Amino acid sequence: MNRRALLLPGLLVLGAALLVAGFFATFERKDVTEPVAAHGEARYNRFFALEQTLRRVGEPVISLTTLDPKKMPLTSGATLLLGAEAARVDADDAARIAAFVRSGGHLLLSPGAAATARMPLFEALGLLDPRPAEHACSLLRATAANEKEGVLLCGHRFRLQPGVPVDAVIGDAQGGYLFARTRLGQGTVSLLAGFDALSRNQLKQAAAQQFAWQLLAPNRGRGVVYLVYALDGPAFLAWLTIEGWPALLALAVLLAAWMAMRSARLGPLMPAPALHRRALLEHVQAAGEFLYRRDGGRSLHRLACETVLARLRRRDPACAMLNGDALYARLAERGELDAAQIAQAFQSPANAPAFRASITTLARLRSRP
Repeated sequence: MNRRALLLPGLLVLGAALLVAGFFATFERKDVTEPVAAHGEARYNRFFALEQTLRRVGEPVISLTTLDPKKMPLTSGATLLLGAEAARVDADDAARIAAFVRSGGHLLLSPGAAATARMPLFEALGLLDPRPAEHACSLLRATAANEKEGVLLCGHRFRLQPGVPVDAVIGDAQGGYLFARTRLGQGTVSLLAGFDALSRNQLKQAAAQQFAWQLLAPNRGRGVVYLVYALDGPAFLAWLTIEGWPALLALAVLLAAWMAMRSARLGPLMPAPALHRRALLEHVQAAGEFLYRRDGGRSLHRLACETVLARLRRRDPACAMLNGDALYARLAERGELDAAQIAQAFQSPANAPAFRASITTLARLRSRP
């Protein structure tokens, strides 16, 4: 008996042990990397990966959205990667950047489709030929033997002024360049068709890493690398004062005209008009007249009767079982009135005098304790 009682728990324990042993025998631990959407600064700074990579290898690097000299002191040996639109660089900043390059700085710039436009930065550098060129792509490959894939360098080709010497190029003078590096004074200017190869997840590829390392080679290790991924415009109020003064002037004239139209006339103050007010009793009387005209006072009479009976049943619960003459007699006894008069008051009035008489009697009944 004891052996049979222990058999079932023993089988359960054995089964559990087999399950645990099977789990650990077949379990294999793996690390799985799940890609997630970019968040934080990586969402809006396309050079965030490049910044983190340079910081890990010991290069001083700063990401900015301004060309303010206080935040970005351009010194000899520094590198400026201008990833924002060159059209947003004003004449003063363009002159400062050109002087920085001629004193030994390194500028990385993407002319893009704006190479044919007359812009302060392009004029200060004096390198670009305004002749248009076509859009093109070039595949950048890593030098490692086992690397077969690459990254595309795409964008609008650009042309250089005749006689400008180049140190490294992708393209040719006839069809235009996708990349060109040239000397300007004591510094270097690197022109690219686009910075997509250095942006976001592209740096995961070895070809993009080698290309970025070669781009930064002229001043690498000599100074700070400034990554300007966007340029903030002037403050709204400052822009409105400089560019929007005609609209502000027109708005001021319209506002002055509206104020003159709405302002009070000159002269003594006029008394405020008397407000039309109506007494509560007038409201009640008007409502009663309306209800009386609608059905000859029958609804008002019915409500008055129900009110009197409801009050009577609350004060004298025994009256709840009474009807007809017995009820009228009880009311006559309590109200010290004639039973016939009370019976007449509970009948639907036929005309205005009968209505007034009924309401008067009901009011007297209601006022009795």
